[in-house]
Order: sequence, then structure tokens, then C-alpha cells
Amino acid sequence: MKTGFVEVNGAQLYYEVKGAGQPVLMLHGYPLDSRMWDYQFEELAKDFQVIRFDYAGAGKSEAHNQDFSLVEDIKDLLAFLGVEKVNIIGLSVGGNLAMDFTLTYPELVEKLILVSTGLLGWSKFSLERQQYNATLRECIDEKKVIELMCKAWVAGPFRSVDEIQPEIIEKYSTMLRTNLARENGKGKIILPETKTIDRVCNITKPTLIISPDVDFPDFEAIADFLHKKIKGSEKVVIPGTAHLLNMEKPREFNELVLNFLNN
Repeated sequence: MKTGFVEVNGAQLYYEVKGAGQPVLMLHGYPLDSRMWDYQFEELAKDFQVIRFDYAGAGKSEAHNQDFSLVEDIKDLLAFLGVEKVNIIGLSVGGNLAMDFTLTYPELVEKLILVSTGLLGWSKFSLERQQYNATLRECIDEKKVIELMCKAWVAGPFRSVDEIQPEIIEKYSTMLRTNLARENGKGKIILPETKTIDRVCNITKPTLIISPDVDFPDFEAIADFLHKKIKGSEKVVIPGTAHLLNMEKPREFNELVLNFLNN
């Protein structure tokens, strides 16, 4: 395995690369880091060159003190690694980022896998999501914030944390504690001029959409919307999973990903 840092827009970004073959880039959710792919990194590296990195200000990466674009960070990372074309897997915020990158640099993308994906411009938030957001805004104690987020994103709004494997809760909590404690850089994120929701119909790459079924209802609705808008896309639901389905049911998730990438 190769690990290191690459300087992008004045910040040192941490990355890991393992395996050989077609490159596969993994984009993590927020406020997490590349450790959320631990259940996939080793397995996919048996067949592919797998790349994961921590976004600026997350995990081991420095925060940007200049205005920055995550899309451009990815482009610079791939150029540094000598990757000319890549398959991309993105979860949650990482899914939206994967779409933005594909729309900006389609010539660099082979296939696209969107997992529990968010969608910039989506405004039809469920009652459960609205209640969660309101509670989170009022929560100031870090321990309670972590408990609330574990309940919302690992167990989902319709299950209790007790139903989830303790090691998954601990891994998620560890990432949260790391990243919530980080200081923000002075740089502001630069978003695309046109919201992702208004551009997804322009995605022409082979696309697999993987959706949970006990997550906030918003994400299944987004998955259905994207399935209709992205011509030729495939949509699969992994039953009995919430937002972090790759951690909750890694065997089923890995099988879906490998089948899609190998065909």
C-alpha cells in the first residue's frame, strides 16, 4: 500500500493507494473521512487500484486557507497519481461530489457508483429529516451531538442504535470525534454555478445507484429521481440498511460494486 500527502491549493491532502488494475476512487461522506471505506478498501484492491483520500479539513488532511473546489482537489490528486481515467464511488456528500466531478470532467470518468447520495438543490425534505435538523441545531454538547448523529445516520430514524453492531457505532463515533474537533481553514468552498439537481440529466456514464431502505426517506426519493434522470442507470436497494450501508452490510455492498465494475 502507498500512502502520502499531496499539496493541493496550499494544503497537504492525505491519500492511500492499494492494488493494481483499473483505478477506483472512493469519496467519503461528511463529517467523516476515508476510514469509512475500511470495509471496501482491502477487498476491492484485490481486483483494482483503489484510491481513497481525506478531504481538506478532514481526517489527516490539512484545511484550506484559500477558497477551494473539491472537484479541483480531486482533479489535482488524480493528476499527481498519474490516473487518466477512474471509476468513482461516492457516499452521501461524496455521491454529490462524484456527480459534480463527472459533469465537470467527463473525460476522466469511466463508471459512477452513487451510494445513499445527497443532491445539491434537493428541497423536498421529509418530516423525519426536518425534525433531526432542528434537534441538531439546538444541541451544543459534543457527546449528545455524536449520540444524535449515530442514531440518525448509522441506525436511521426508524431503528435504535442497539440494533447496530457496536464496532460500526464505534468506528463512526471515532471519525466524528476526530473531524468535529478539527478547526476550519480560512478558505471557503466553491460550489458549481449550477446546482447538481439541474445538471444530472447530462450524466452519460454507466451509473449504479445503491440505496438503503431504513434511512431518511429523502435518500430513497433522491435515488428514484436520479434513476429517472440518468439514462441507462441501475438502481439497487440493500434491505435492512440505513445511510452507511457500506459499513452495515459490507459483503452485499462489495458484491454489488464488484459485479458492476467487472461488467
